[in-house]
Amino acid sequence: MAEFSPKFKEALSLVQKPGRYTGGEPGCVYKDKSRVDVRMAFCFPDTYEIGMSFLGEKILYDILNRHENWWCERAFMPWTDMKEQMERLDIPLYCLESKDPLTDFDIIGFSLEYELAYTNVLAMLRLSGIPLRAADRDERWPLIISGGPCVCNAEPMADFFDVMQLGEGEQMLQDICAAVEQGKKQGWNKEQLLLELAKIPGVYVPSFYDVTYRELSLIHISEPTRRTPISYAVFCLKKKKRLFHDKKHSL
Repeated sequence: MAEFSPKFKEALSLVQKPGRYTGGEPGCVYKDKSRVDVRMAFCFPDTYEIGMSFLGEKILYDILNRHENWWCERAFMPWTDMKEQMERLDIPLYCLESKDPLTDFDIIGFSLEYELAYTNVLAMLRLSGIPLRAADRDERWPLIISGGPCVCNAEPMADFFDVMQLGEGEQMLQDICAAVEQGKKQGWNKEQLLLELAKIPGVYVPSFYDVTYRELSLIHISEPTRRTPISYAVFCLKKKKRLFHDKKHSL
């Protein structure tokens, strides 16, 4: 377990529930970061208690950490007292296992379980010092991805994510990590990586498509703006759009 810095100890002494921010629970996975090829921060955009009650996080945490050369860690949205101390003491958002800032990771993944957490996603990125919009991030920044039921209506948050996963994440997330590992070893830039990720069934890369809004709030998703196969995720979004259009309802 990583040691606590003096600033971190000061922050913990001033918050109501310091145990939310320390890690070290039974079941935590610790690895030698110098021996892993892919590091992922699994971010739940709500408080520790709510995030740790989510079974899906535990399943994906276990699946990814079964790979010896991958390390998945956890981060949560701090409560207002800790957020205030982190901003005052210039402590970036970190993962519980290593205490490393999110900018040290290859992948930052958010679980979008409900719309009320959307603003917390942006707050967590801002606490990390990471540009909010995907268009403002190149390969120097971690890959920002999302999954969960809210991705079925992807567009409200599409500007902020490099990749959105439509469907079950158990296999898809492993495929994404494998592509990131390959990209690191072969020196891909962000564009090359996204092109490979777009081939994974269920992966939606918002920057590869133009989305326009029509009357009744219907959306139109263009054909790909890059030479890449249309993923199954985009096919589903297009199919859903046509279904609602036929019923004359808004999507």
